[in-house]
Amino acid sequence: MKVSIIIPSLNSPIIVTVLEKINCQNEHEAIGEILIVGKDDLHLLQKIEDPLVRLIDTGTAVNAAKARNIGIQQARHDLLIFLDSDCLPQPGWLAEHLRVQAAGHTVVGGGVAPTGSNYWSLAYNLTLFHEFFATNPSGTKTYLPTLNLSVHREVTKIVGLLNESLGRGQDIEWTTRMQKAGFTPFFAPKATIIHEHSRKSLTAVWHDCARSGHHMRQVRMQYPELFKGSQILQNRLALLLLSPAIALAITFNIVRKHFKLFQKQWLTIPAIYLTKIAWCWGAAAPLLMNPKQFDKSLS
Repeated sequence: MKVSIIIPSLNSPIIVTVLEKINCQNEHEAIGEILIVGKDDLHLLQKIEDPLVRLIDTGTAVNAAKARNIGIQQARHDLLIFLDSDCLPQPGWLAEHLRVQAAGHTVVGGGVAPTGSNYWSLAYNLTLFHEFFATNPSGTKTYLPTLNLSVHREVTKIVGLLNESLGRGQDIEWTTRMQKAGFTPFFAPKATIIHEHSRKSLTAVWHDCARSGHHMRQVRMQYPELFKGSQILQNRLALLLLSPAIALAITFNIVRKHFKLFQKQWLTIPAIYLTKIAWCWGAAAPLLMNPKQFDKSLS
C-alpha cells in the first residue's frame, strides 16, 4: 500500500531533518508522496531534491487542522500518515504504522519518546503525552494525537475532516469522532517519534497548556460520556478555585502510572504540576477575560 505523508508546517526550522528521518525508514519504498502544507519562508525545502516532496503553499498562515484538511483533499493515496513538522521519526516508525494498519487497524497512533532538549521541553512532553509514551503498552484508545497518526482514507470519508474552528484539540475531537463512528483508535508505541518542539521556557509551556485547556474544555464537554471529569468543567468558578487540588491529583496519577520513569525524572514533577494548573486556568478563562481575547493573547 502506498502512503501519503502529510506534514503541516509553518516555517519549521527542522523540516529538512524531519525529511531526512523519513528517508531513513526501511519501508521507504511504500511512500508515494510527502505533502508539506503551510509556509516555507526560510526556503529550506529548496535544498531538497526529492520528487516525493511537494510543498503546498497556503499563502497565509493557517492552523494545523486546516493544513491537514488540505493535505487530505490533495493526497493521492488511501493510507494517510500525519506527522508534525517538529517530530523526528525513529527507526521502524513507518514499518510499524504499515504493520498495524495491515493487521486491520484503520486509525493508528505512534509513540512519543519521553525526552526533551531542556527542562521545560521535557516537562512539556511528559505532561502532554504521558498517555502516549513510547514506553507504554500497545492497545486501544479513546483518542489519539495527530502529531504521529495513520488513518485510512475510508475513515475520513465517513467521519469527515478536522474541525478547523477549534484553536486546539482538533485531533482529540477528530479521533474521538472516529471512535464514536466505530473506528477504534489503536496505539502502537513502536512507531516512535522524538518531539523536538520549541516550547523551552516556563512562559511558553504555561501559555500552551493554558490554551490547550481553554479549547479542550469544549471538546470534553461535547463528549462527556468518554471523558472523566466533564461535570466540573461546566462550573468555571469551581474549576478555577479547585485548580491547585485538581492539578495535584492529576500530577499524582501521572507519576503513579509512570513511577519508573519519574524515578529518573523526578525534578520535572513541579513543572508538570504547574502545567496542570495552567490547563485549569485556561479552561476557566472566560471568568478572567473575553474568550477571544484570551485565545489571541496566547497565540
